[in-house]
Amino acid sequence: MNFEQWIEALKSSDRLFYNMMAIEVWSIAKTMDTLFPGFWNRFMTNRRFALQEFIKQKKAAQSQAMPSPPDGEP
Repeated sequence: MNFEQWIEALKSSDRLFYNMMAIEVWSIAKTMDTLFPGFWNRFMTNRRFALQEFIKQKKAAQSQAMPSPPDGEP
């Protein structure tokens, strides 16, 4: 097996793993929504909020990590 075939096999495995995880999350959420109506809606609302907070924190960390320009330079 050559290098390109190894890379393609790795990409395929990664896609398969990602799809399996998505199915597992969906099945858990579907089960929870059946047991507790409205669970999926609350889950997605919390997920959206958590993603927004993550992006804010990431931007704040990046802005702190960037050195400020010397005086008089933009």
